[in-house]
Amino acid sequence: MNYVVKAHVALIACLTFPALAWGQSLTGNVGSAGISAGDRSVEARAGVDHEGNLASRFHYDQALSDWYQLRVIAAFAKPEGGDLDFSGMTLENWLQWSEEGDDQSGFNGGLRFAYTFADSGGPDEAAVRFTLTDRFAGAWEWRANAIAEVETGGGREDGVALQTRLQLTRAIDVDLFGTPKWRFGAELFSEYGNTEDIPGFGQQAHQAGPVVKAEWDNGIFVQAAVRTGLTDGADDLMGKIFIGREF
Repeated sequence: MNYVVKAHVALIACLTFPALAWGQSLTGNVGSAGISAGDRSVEARAGVDHEGNLASRFHYDQALSDWYQLRVIAAFAKPEGGDLDFSGMTLENWLQWSEEGDDQSGFNGGLRFAYTFADSGGPDEAAVRFTLTDRFAGAWEWRANAIAEVETGGGREDGVALQTRLQLTRAIDVDLFGTPKWRFGAELFSEYGNTEDIPGFGQQAHQAGPVVKAEWDNGIFVQAAVRTGLTDGADDLMGKIFIGREF
């Protein structure tokens, strides 16, 4: 299967798989499906929207085998004019069921199962994410996520929240700030609403914008992105930055 066909299949899968919404996430990523046994990392993320609302979270990741990885997330939120408060703890389990070959044949495929313990007295959240990633034509990489989320516990809403995320990046031939490992591209975040009452396209939340990534030989990695709203239901503008280190 050539890379054009694989990218087309992934796009169809993301648009049809029951997906999960984090709700105009300021710190969300188009996640990878790859797992390597023994990998460990820490990461800090922050994002802000055009109204001044701030979100941040801190990760610890540990790959316990070449097919299972555990992530622990502590999340914080600061509404405009308010204080930065702890908002919840998430345990996320990654499973990899397909691995891309060294010759770039095939693709990486995975599933993630997450549970968020809310700190605000509101309902908890359970989520499942279907992930696909693929390097092709040497320098290119696409990522596709389909996410489905339900609320649990007291005060929960019925139905399933649906979301997809797409990202396409290319390695660029530049050496800046001590590393030649740079990627530049674009991403599309789409939040479709709750299955109990799916709104029309214009009231859904669709955002798109550029993304840049860099890695250093000491394990440090950085990602930054800006997204603008494409529909009335989306935030007008947001920006995010991630900084982490692999060990």
